[in-house]
This record gives sequence, structure tokens and C-alpha cells, in this order.
Amino acid sequence: MKDFFRINKPFKKYLPVYMIMLSIMLLLGTSYALLRSSHQGENSYVMNVGLLEVTFVDSQTSALTLENAKPVTDEEGKSNTNELVFTVKNTGNIIAKYSVYIEETSTSPEFKTVIRFISNKNDTGYNDPKTLSEDKYIDTESYLNAGETATYKVKAWISETADTTYMNKTFTARIVVEVFQTQNLDTSGANEPQLLDNMIPVYYEATSDTEGVWRKADSNNKNKNYQWYDYTNFMWANAVTVKENGTKTRSEYLSSAPGAEVLMDDITTMWVWIPRFRYTVFNGNNETASLQIIDVHFETGIETTGTVRCHDEILTSSSSGSSEVCSDDQNRSIINGTSTYTHPAFCFGSKNTDGSCNGEELKGFWMAKFEMSTDDSTCLSSQSTTNCSKAGLNILVKPGEQSLRYITLSNLFANARNMEVYGNIHGFSQSESATTWKDSSGNLTGEIANDNNIFDIHILKNMEWGAVAYLSQSQYGKYGNSLYIGNYKEVYINNYYNNYTSPYIYKTGYSGGSYNSSYSKTSTYLYNDMTDIGSGRGYRGAGASTTGTVYGVYDMNGGAWEYVMGNMVYKNGNFYVSSAGTWSSTEASNPVYPNIKYYDKYSYSTSNYGNPSVLRSKLGDAIKETSTSLASYTDGWNSDYHYMPYSSYSWFMLGDSASGSTSAGMFHSYFGDGGDWNSYSSRAVVVCSPEY
Repeated sequence: MKDFFRINKPFKKYLPVYMIMLSIMLLLGTSYALLRSSHQGENSYVMNVGLLEVTFVDSQTSALTLENAKPVTDEEGKSNTNELVFTVKNTGNIIAKYSVYIEETSTSPEFKTVIRFISNKNDTGYNDPKTLSEDKYIDTESYLNAGETATYKVKAWISETADTTYMNKTFTARIVVEVFQTQNLDTSGANEPQLLDNMIPVYYEATSDTEGVWRKADSNNKNKNYQWYDYTNFMWANAVTVKENGTKTRSEYLSSAPGAEVLMDDITTMWVWIPRFRYTVFNGNNETASLQIIDVHFETGIETTGTVRCHDEILTSSSSGSSEVCSDDQNRSIINGTSTYTHPAFCFGSKNTDGSCNGEELKGFWMAKFEMSTDDSTCLSSQSTTNCSKAGLNILVKPGEQSLRYITLSNLFANARNMEVYGNIHGFSQSESATTWKDSSGNLTGEIANDNNIFDIHILKNMEWGAVAYLSQSQYGKYGNSLYIGNYKEVYINNYYNNYTSPYIYKTGYSGGSYNSSYSKTSTYLYNDMTDIGSGRGYRGAGASTTGTVYGVYDMNGGAWEYVMGNMVYKNGNFYVSSAGTWSSTEASNPVYPNIKYYDKYSYSTSNYGNPSVLRSKLGDAIKETSTSLASYTDGWNSDYHYMPYSSYSWFMLGDSASGSTSAGMFHSYFGDGGDWNSYSSRAVVVCSPEY
């Protein structure tokens, strides 16, 4: 049996070569495990991979020497004094995650069934013997703090079950230290997206300037090859939902590996994550402000770091000029450029008189990437009040679809809440007994009977629109994107509007290639057209998003008008339904209206623009703060119009339609009655409880 198994010389000979090969493999396979340096001293071999420095130290009898070895029992093997010793040290300044295993490199893989080994970490005792075929790992998914070191010892022997098959053969192996990326690729400080169990994180892979595919992203956002988001570089987190059964099943998509294509035909909704933030107040005293970048700071978790506190103070005068009272905890009064405000969209509920949230504080929310559309063939083939204004539609959020119109605001609200009931087409989880979008009394309050999840889908509110608009106008949005200059920093208009046939058609996710292009059904570009126009105009299609890239929110300039849940109350302070549909106000004998968390409340007025009417808007809703003058309705940023609800028109509409190229814009506000008009649509929002 003499000399039939030798591991000493091959192992020592190949270790330096294999370790260098390992480093190259890690370099190709991950974004963080980069070979920095390596050297071999008299008694050791050292390599640096990413955060970790790995040092192999030879003992006096040489590492894992099995000279003239023969099969032995486990007890004899464990008593062997020969052992391989190496250390792993974190030389970085962040926590490192890694695994250690033995990889067989010889051409005799059958050895894996008879080579037995034990390992010891930091002299805490050897573990039980095992073969390489059973488990190759010495340590799995361990962590080292900055500057911390772990020492490993390994012994190996030939199992007593080995026979003469293994005579005169050589076994070689290498120790692999596999480094995992532990640092989020996004360094902005934004809260990690709250991914619901039916949502698939996605990134866009362009195959040309005008074509590309969406692929599943790394939900941990640690693998550069499948990066999910990077707010510093205008890559806001996107997620989608898919059909239960399409070209793949929903479960197949959810369990697929990062990089798998998610076909647009299978997608039902697309969402963009808006992380919690505070902003530096730039016009907080009912004055005026020139067009400027908005300074945004992302907050951690649900912390409130802004100095400003606001709460509703709804006035009952017929010419009210205020809807809230605000103060600054630190500066006594609000100081432009100094005071900061945690954006109110991240409170899902009303505010207490001290400015605290009387509801749920949010880490962020999911904004529908496009305006609402539907799969209802009757409505699509002939959009009309009869065909579309109903509360049983499936809502879609996709590019290139007809915007859902001819529908009352209350039915829009019902269909958004319907996205959350049991059996919805998107896979949002819900109790089997939650089969209606109405409350236990059958009322359209927004409370779903038997609701047992901890997230909420509803029609966009004023403040949620304002939060997206402010983020777009910040260093993280299109206004901060250096690809665009001057007026081209404004979100480009969705100018798709077919007025040659009746009913008129608006489509989602289009771009006119400019902020003020005239409406058209031909001179318009899809959302993923990334042809660089040049001269500071940036991308022809993606310029219509809030980031100037394919990762932003679309249709906030042009498209159809968007109803939002901002209600101007009666002059006595009661909910004012106007023509919104099945709600009734507190003036009725049996009042039914939404829970306050579903809408923003504003004071009544008989005036629809100018001072004092526009002063009824609130900090954060992107209206009065973005006024260059209070004398005219045309004095919003980018010349956007600032109209306010008044008299019998009690609801806000935002963004303007494709046909309003001179006045349309992200900061444009208007009044509506909540009725089922031909150019009015909306979009949905998903919010999650902090503990989700």
C-alpha cells in the first residue's frame, strides 16, 4: 500500500497557482472580490481578495502531508498531527461576508468519496468527520467585522473504506475563500424598497437605443451584474407584478434567478419606489420662488428629521387663504434654505396638532410607473361612460396602453382598492374572505371588509404626487441629471393624443422628445427610446420620466389629466363629493366618504387662482411653493398653470393633458368635479406598514 496516496507535493505545488486562478474567477464572477495583491514568503502564501486577506502558513511537517498514507479509521485520522493552517482577515472598513470550502482539482473525482476531513475555527474544536462528497464546506456564510481575523485548521485522511482502486493516483485540491458583496450598491442612503411577496425587482437591459428587455434584479442590490437601483445615478428601484399564468407562471418568475427576462406581455403592473425623504424648504412663507433644484436628504427607516411641523387647519370662510398651520421646532419660524421638512406623503393618515403623524409613518411608497389602463375589452374598444365608468375593472400599469378614462373618481378609487381584494389578477396577498372593495357595511370608505394584509393600494393623493415631483426636481431626479440642460431638465410631455377619431385616445408612456411638443399620434416616442438627441436634450423617450432615464415615473407631464385624491371641502368643512360618483357628503342623510388617510383635505374658496386662493395649497404638494408669482394662474415653475378647486369643482387634477403643451407640466394644477370626462384618468399607489 506504500505511496499509493500522496497529497503533499501536488498541494504545495498548485496552491499558489490555484489561488491566483481563484482570484481571477472571483473578479469575473462578482463585483467586489477583486484581486489586489499576492505574495509568497518563506513559510506562507498570502493573497488579498476584496475585503479579505488570506494567509496560508506551512507547519514544520508541511501542510496536509499524507506521505506513504494508507486508509485509516476516523479516530486515527483525527489524531494525525499534520494540519493545514490559514487565516482570513478583514482588512476593509465594513463587515465582510464569506464562505470557505475545499474544491477538488484533480482528474480523479472519485477521491471525493474517500477523502475525509475535519476543520476547526479559532480553536473552538474540530467538527465531525465528513467526506468532500457529503459536504465540502469548512465554513458557510460567516461574517468578519473590520479588522477581525479568523484562523482555520484542517486535517485530512483516507477513509478505511478505500480499496486498491486509488493506488498510484494523485489527489489535488484547493481552499476557496468565497467573498460575498455585503455593501448595497446604492450609496444614497435611501430606504431599501419594501418588496411585496408578489413583486419582482427588475432592471432594464438595452439591446439598442430603442429596444430592450426587463430582467429580474438582485433583490439585495449587491450584485453589479443584476443591479436593482442606484438613486445617486438616477436609477430608481422598479418592480413589476405578473399574470398567474402567462408564458411562465407567477411562481416560476418569482423563483427564477437574477437576470431572467420578464416579458412585457406577462406584466400586469409596473411600480417605482419613492423612498422617505426630507427636503430643504425653499418657499415656506407664502411667498414666491424661482425655478431651482430641491435639496433632498433620504431618511432612515421611519425617522422624522425635518424641523418643520404642519397640521390641517381647514377654514370655513368663502374666500379661505390657508389649509394648514406650520411651524419650525428649531428655528422658531420657517427659514427658507435652512428649515427642513419630512415630506408629508410619508405619513399615511392625517396629522395631529403637534405635527406628528396620526396614522402610519412610511419608509416609502410604490408609485405606479404609468397612468392606469385596463384589460376590459368593452371599455377599450369604445371608451365611454357606459363602458368604462364601473367598479369592476382590472387595472393595468404598463406602457403603450390606452389611459383609462370616462370614469368617475369614486369608480377609479374603487378599482384601485379592488387591486387588493382576494383573487386579484396581480397576486397581491389577501384573506379569502376579503372579496369586496367595500367595508363591512357596504360603503365605499376604502376599508376592505376582512382585510388582513399590511399594505394598501389606493388612488394617488396630492401629497404623493408632490413627493414624486420634488424627488424629480432634486439631485436624484431629472433636474439633477447632467445629461439635460436648461429647459430640457423639465420632464418631457407625453404628447400621444389621437383626436382624429372619436373617442379620443391617450396612451401611456410616450414622449414628445421635448417638454412642450405638440400633441401627435406619430411624432412621439416610446418610454424606452434612449436615442441621445444631443445639445443637452438627452434621451428622446426616457426624457419623459422623472429621472431622465428609463427608471423614473412617466406621464406626469401630459398624457391624460390625472385625478388625485385632494378634496376641497364645503365652506362648513364637510367632505365635498361634487360629481365624483357614489360617495355622499356629510350634507346627505347617510353620508359616505373615504377614510381621511385616502385623501388630502383643503379649505373652501370661491376663487380658483391667485392670492389668496393658491395659498390654500400645502407645503409638499408642489403648488404654491413652486409659484414664481401669486398674481396669475400662469406663474408656476416652467410656466405651469396653478388653478385651485373652487365652488362646485371640488377635486384636484394634476399634470394637464397631451393637448395642453404650453401649460402642461409636473407642477400644473387644475380643478375638476370628479366626473367621468373623456380626458381624465389617474394612477395608483402602494404603501406598506413599516414592519413589512
